[in-house]
Amino acid sequence: MDVKTVRKRLDPLLQKSIYPLKRASQMDACALYWLPVETMPVSWREKQWLMAFFDHLHELFAQQELRQESFLQMKLVAPLGVVKDTLHRHQLKLMPLMGLARRPGVPLPRIPTNEDLEPIIQGKQKFVFDEHVPDYYLWFLTREERWRRDLFLGHGGYTMLYVKSDPNATPPPLPDYPGIRSMEVFQKLDVDSIWETMFLLNDQLGDKSKEIFGKGLEEHAGFKDQNFVLPIMTARDFLDAEPEDIQEWFTVFDVYIQESPEDGGLLIAAKDDLDETLITILQQLRDKQIFHPVYPGQESALNQAGQE
Repeated sequence: MDVKTVRKRLDPLLQKSIYPLKRASQMDACALYWLPVETMPVSWREKQWLMAFFDHLHELFAQQELRQESFLQMKLVAPLGVVKDTLHRHQLKLMPLMGLARRPGVPLPRIPTNEDLEPIIQGKQKFVFDEHVPDYYLWFLTREERWRRDLFLGHGGYTMLYVKSDPNATPPPLPDYPGIRSMEVFQKLDVDSIWETMFLLNDQLGDKSKEIFGKGLEEHAGFKDQNFVLPIMTARDFLDAEPEDIQEWFTVFDVYIQESPEDGGLLIAAKDDLDETLITILQQLRDKQIFHPVYPGQESALNQAGQE
């Protein structure tokens, strides 16, 4: 994409057409949208609308041969609670793979020295988790996209990337002969999913993410052993970034969807405009009588835009 190309700005009617989403009109290097939520974690009613919205979005991206990969911030799992319990209950099926997460402009915590740890051991200071432990992601290798999304969407640390399918990660089909399918291993395990996951590790996503988002960490202890490096970004990170940097980010993924408590919602950043895609999805939801429980007033927004 030519970073000098100035994208067509949404006129007021189109801005209202994607309500409750809003597009950052000052962004030229990518299409950046904000989907607000009332609270984080989200309420049950808002979660149902979000699931329906992303069901439609996922289907349209699949038609464009984009594959979704999902990630959960590990620090969301550290405290005891529903997220940690959910992960532990389903971790065998989720098949999580750990990698590094980076916040733009935030250095990795330095490894504490014995001198740093001494007052903590003596009970004179508390161990501050964020000061000593980097951010990490869990990449869920299970291919059950909607199931994993339903488990973790809405808690404030779920990330979805849409990437182009990599032929190296596409496995040949397993034999479908009755004699093989009747074997005990096929009865006890989802062999097809395991087979697909094994080939997923051949995908270029891990290496490409380390090349782009691991810059400056090449000599850092343990960097070579990281499976991937992906960002945790806010709207401000996109707005402050150089166009050349954003262009480079989108060599790793085509669409970046991030739950961002700092922004009070979800960010959807795309290499290409999603205006018409979002308008189509929102119209489909209205046709099915699926209205946002917190921001249902799209019709009045459209009427107001038409009068402007």
